Amino acid sequence: MTTATANPKTGQKSFMDLTKEEMEIRLAKATKQAQKELHDKGLPYIIGDKKGTYAVFPDGERVFTPYGNQINEG
Repeated sequence: MTTATANPKTGQKSFMDLTKEEMEIRLAKATKQAQKELHDKGLPYIIGDKKGTYAVFPDGERVFTPYGNQINEG
């Protein structure tokens, strides 16, 4: 049996030692922070569902692009 060890600097458990619920909470916070940082720079973030993707702009505008109409630049 292994035991979770805390980071001595932060007192937090290693990511791999977290429960599923603890991981979900950390990932949700990190996602919200990343979205905020993009909006602070005036950039949209992209989310998707079964139908396509949405660019969510800082002013709240959402631009939908259905799958199949995506442009792959690269």
